[in-house]
Amino acid sequence: MTKHYDYIAIGGGSGGIASINRAAMYGQKCALIEAKELGGTCVNVGCVPKKVMWHAAQIREAIHMYGPDYGFDTTINKFNWETLIASRTAYIDRIHTSYEKRAR
Repeated sequence: MTKHYDYIAIGGGSGGIASINRAAMYGQKCALIEAKELGGTCVNVGCVPKKVMWHAAQIREAIHMYGPDYGFDTTINKFNWETLIASRTAYIDRIHTSYEKRAR
């Protein structure tokens, strides 16, 4: 089966996604070729996961540094790694869903 496209982007990272969005704005029939997951390195294993982990560390630091002044008992030092990873995965999944919805 042969299909005709006006514009094809290879790679579903930020550049590929942005370029097909722009081409589609001009009425072009577009295709996106991605071997893995939409979002590329930044969304899947780079910038986004790192920022989620960094944010968790900032929250922990703020609780430790300022919590006692606001009545928090910082001697209860519990942390659930699995919950953090699940939250990070859910955040990335929401980005994937957003990309997939816009691509249709």
